[in-house]
Amino acid sequence: MDLKERIKHGWEISAEGYSKKVVPLDFVSPGREIWTDLILEKAPRNEKMQILDVGTGPGVFATLLSLAGHDVTGIDISPRMLEEARSNSAMYNTAPCYLLMDSEQLDFPDNSFDMIVSRNVVWIMQDPEAVYQKWLDILKPGGRIVVFDSGHGKDDFLTAFDHNNEEYIRDYKERFGKEPSISFDRGRYEEARGFKRDLKLTYEERPKWDVETLAKLGYRNIEWENVAFRAAYTEELKYSYKDRLFFRLCADKATNEGACAPGEK
Repeated sequence: MDLKERIKHGWEISAEGYSKKVVPLDFVSPGREIWTDLILEKAPRNEKMQILDVGTGPGVFATLLSLAGHDVTGIDISPRMLEEARSNSAMYNTAPCYLLMDSEQLDFPDNSFDMIVSRNVVWIMQDPEAVYQKWLDILKPGGRIVVFDSGHGKDDFLTAFDHNNEEYIRDYKERFGKEPSISFDRGRYEEARGFKRDLKLTYEERPKWDVETLAKLGYRNIEWENVAFRAAYTEELKYSYKDRLFFRLCADKATNEGACAPGEK
């Protein structure tokens, strides 16, 4: 399989586990309110918006934002992930528009969305700069991206942030009496996540790389902050996020009236 197929396959075999083991608490209190606030407190406007959830996975963001009254489109490359997303949304009596689509080959007209959101997705992109450029194109003037992802130095994403970190797994088990929840059988690690060794952002310092790239492309009002302490709303999550950088990155598309040249703020 080429890299794209390996990535797709990795998420296909992770779909049910991710939905049932990793994120189910995000759909209910207090996770529901925390994640809704983390996204919408950075929304570009207060009224109803057209929102794109890139790499929606089991549909957490798409469901929560639909429940908040917005028109949401969630896309994913994995058919099994979309099955989980539709099922999860139906449980909460909402129905975002879910589309099977490669997140690096977006098929939307320019100026389509008020906001683009993603969680733990940008690191998977083979050409993340091109992805950020496409997001800029399909944002409406004055629109905003809100990206959540793990920050790391360029030398430690294959160690401290790896699913096969034996020391972390041992310590977690001693503390909580169980292994940390992951979305796949650890014996299938190479199938599920081995592709990370071949991705550009595995070896970049983040979010430094993102900030510099967004500025080069012409985004405005670029800012980021560590929100790990807010996303960690259970004792297990607090331990998992301990000493980690989990960032929320925001950036805007210029309005027509105040357009800037690339690199300007």
